[in-house]
Amino acid sequence: MMQAGLLLLAVPVVAQVKFGETSTNLNGTISSGYSATYGNLTPSTHAWTIGGDGTFSGSYHSPNFLSFTVSPYLNQSSANSDFQSISNASGVNATVNIFNGSKFPGSVTYAKAYNSEGNYAVPGLSDYVTHGNSDSFGINWSENLPDAPSFSAGFQTGNSSYSVYGLDNQGNNAFHSTNLHSGYTWAGFNMGAYYVNGGGHSAIPALAAGEPSTEINTDNSGEGFNVTHLLPWQGSASGSYNRSTWNSDYLGYHTNGTINLVNAVATVRPRNNLSVSGSANYSDNLAGQLAESVIGVGGIVPGFNSNQSSDSFDVLGVVTYTAMANLQTDGFVERRTQSFLGQDYGETSYGGGGTYSHNLAGGTLNGTVSVSANSADNTGQDTLGFSASGNYSNIVKGWHLNGSFGYAQNAQTLLITYMNSYYNYSGNARRRVGQFNFSVGAGGANTALTDQPGTANNGQSYNASLAYGMWLIATGTYARSSGQALLTGTGLVPVPIPSPIIPSGLVSLYGGDSYAFSVSSIPTKKLVIAATFGKSITDTTNNSILSSNQTNQFNSIVQYRVRKLNFISGYSRLEQGFSGSGLPPEIISSYYMGVSRWFNFF
Repeated sequence: MMQAGLLLLAVPVVAQVKFGETSTNLNGTISSGYSATYGNLTPSTHAWTIGGDGTFSGSYHSPNFLSFTVSPYLNQSSANSDFQSISNASGVNATVNIFNGSKFPGSVTYAKAYNSEGNYAVPGLSDYVTHGNSDSFGINWSENLPDAPSFSAGFQTGNSSYSVYGLDNQGNNAFHSTNLHSGYTWAGFNMGAYYVNGGGHSAIPALAAGEPSTEINTDNSGEGFNVTHLLPWQGSASGSYNRSTWNSDYLGYHTNGTINLVNAVATVRPRNNLSVSGSANYSDNLAGQLAESVIGVGGIVPGFNSNQSSDSFDVLGVVTYTAMANLQTDGFVERRTQSFLGQDYGETSYGGGGTYSHNLAGGTLNGTVSVSANSADNTGQDTLGFSASGNYSNIVKGWHLNGSFGYAQNAQTLLITYMNSYYNYSGNARRRVGQFNFSVGAGGANTALTDQPGTANNGQSYNASLAYGMWLIATGTYARSSGQALLTGTGLVPVPIPSPIIPSGLVSLYGGDSYAFSVSSIPTKKLVIAATFGKSITDTTNNSILSSNQTNQFNSIVQYRVRKLNFISGYSRLEQGFSGSGLPPEIISSYYMGVSRWFNFF
């Protein structure tokens, strides 16, 4: 194996190859070296391996008639190409384009990966590390004839199976989707229509022992139509109709529903600095909209009757006036009525605001303020809503400064009965002194339902970097996050609707800290030295089951180039564990030392 690898590196390049009307090109990298993988829960392996990646591309007759690209890779890390990964992934990505130069273009795509490294998401923090297999297939075709309706169609399908390091169970996802779109212009009317159909299956790995195995099956479809037409006074009017249906199964629970949405909006500008707009929106299934918001992020609402009688109607009028080039003001009035959970609700809101920009102390200031008064029919209670946002940038004594903030109190949500409040901020500063570059930054956000304890999600992050030419580049980050989330096939996602509506048993509480450091150096054009370290400590709670989770990952690489040869040495180490699983943390390390060469074969 060693001799074969060294012989491959010595193979000379050859000329381009052409067969009749078929033109082809092939280039890539071939590597050969020693690799070792060992851990506390897996057997050790030591081998001399052959790897690499390449791109085989070409066309038949003409690139506008048929073209193709095939990119295989062997014993590589597609998720992190800068370092030798824990799992040496192999696979292929392929694309075929046909009739690109015609009015009937189409394409076919395919991808397959073995033993690839992936992530299981945690909001605002470093993700858990996974490994597994996946494949996907897609086909698209369109028609673009002049003076005729346009049409496009697509189909996609795929699946994946994966394991989270430190857990003894597996997760998998499968999906399929079909979409049709058409557009046409007639007598000044721009019209469009669509149809989509899809579904999927997810098996979610439990993060703690005692949690039930979770499987979700969903099927959904939708169709709609929209039309737009110009109006006098530089105006336009548009309307749309959308219908969606779904069926979902979760642990023996079944939910299904249909939603019809009608929207209309019209805008006119009688003067260049004055515009008036009005809109109306109607939904015949407000409960279904709430259920769809959960299904859309990969969750489910078992036992929630989305077919119960519910609806919503919203009418909004807005007047916008530009008083001067840097000041724009607006006023609005809105009426909302809803029927939900056997209750009727109504609310009238009115208010206004302004957007202002100005040069201040040598920098630029932009800000927006809005105030609204809300009067509820049922309670007779009046609430005051307020929101403000702004950003400022300047250069002070060589420092490039930028900061922004946002704040809102009693902001409207989809449901009249719930108001949202939030704040966010960010700031950064950077400066260059000779060959030194400094930068620091921070940011944070918090959001919660007003007067609803336990619904807050918040996070903060900080970062800093120092660079001295190409000799030294060092960065550091820290993040802290906590809140409510749903457990889905791709990880934890923030809860999209309030806990009183979604069953509390489906909501996971999470919180934790993560930080990361990296350092790299290019002392010469031919030598690269780099290393990264990241650590994340989180707690998750679901159904009163607490799990303390930890992820530590270290990667390093040394690469030296001699003409077309790259001498590479890399080391990776991962430690990941979940106390709720009842298993010890899994520790796995990988080492690689070898040489690679780039080829332009033909």
